[in-house]
Amino acid sequence: MLSCQHLSIQRGQKTILEDINFTLKEGEFTVLLGENGAGKSTLLSAICGDIPFGGDILLDGKALHSLDYQTLATKRAVLLQNNRVNFAFSAAQLIAMGRYPYHEPLHQQTQVVNKLIAQLNLEKLAPRDVTALSGGEFQRVQFARCLAQLDAHKSSTRAKLMLLDEPTSALDMHHQHLTLSKAKEFAQQGNTVVAVLHDLNLTSLYADRVLLLNQGKLSHDGKPQEVLQHSVLQPIYKTDMQITTHPNYQIPMIFSEPQRGVTHA
Repeated sequence: MLSCQHLSIQRGQKTILEDINFTLKEGEFTVLLGENGAGKSTLLSAICGDIPFGGDILLDGKALHSLDYQTLATKRAVLLQNNRVNFAFSAAQLIAMGRYPYHEPLHQQTQVVNKLIAQLNLEKLAPRDVTALSGGEFQRVQFARCLAQLDAHKSSTRAKLMLLDEPTSALDMHHQHLTLSKAKEFAQQGNTVVAVLHDLNLTSLYADRVLLLNQGKLSHDGKPQEVLQHSVLQPIYKTDMQITTHPNYQIPMIFSEPQRGVTHA
């Protein structure tokens, strides 16, 4: 589905990413992990085609730069960190923008948008001006726009790519799980989802695969049980932690510890 081959990115004299290689399959929810500055968002931007890079990025075996905008618009959707809108669209109108590549009748577009609004509990936000939404509310609306763009309302949707840059950073616990559950469900239909996350426990709960970046290189690539280990995480995050098994699932749960010298009653 998505393949990065010898991907490298330079900014001036600084190497941001160096010789990144991986291939993601349909049906996988992959999480990019790493400390701040590891290159996660830069990697996502390269896959989006927003920045120049060395090496190759292939989508279904075809070079990313060889695909026309119409094909990409119906096959790949992106939720970026900094994507605020300066015009007074309603939330429902912003979600509907995801349907523009399909040139469908207005009533059909409205049905799709309304279905996603209901699925994501966005009824109260739908008529509101997006410039007045909180960061978390806007994140939820943009996620709905991605789903609309990729035909996620159809159970038959296959072989599409969703890229999410910190999609839960401004969300409360309920909406974190709602967002990641919908993304996971979309992947399980036969699509590919790549998400940048910082929460290690949410990663463990939802990821099929983890790519751990460290100083611009791909440090580890595997299942959460393989990557989310003390011997792997502690040298990178430089934080004391305890790792145990979730009481209901055979997956790791990470408990960080305060820095030395901090006491608790």
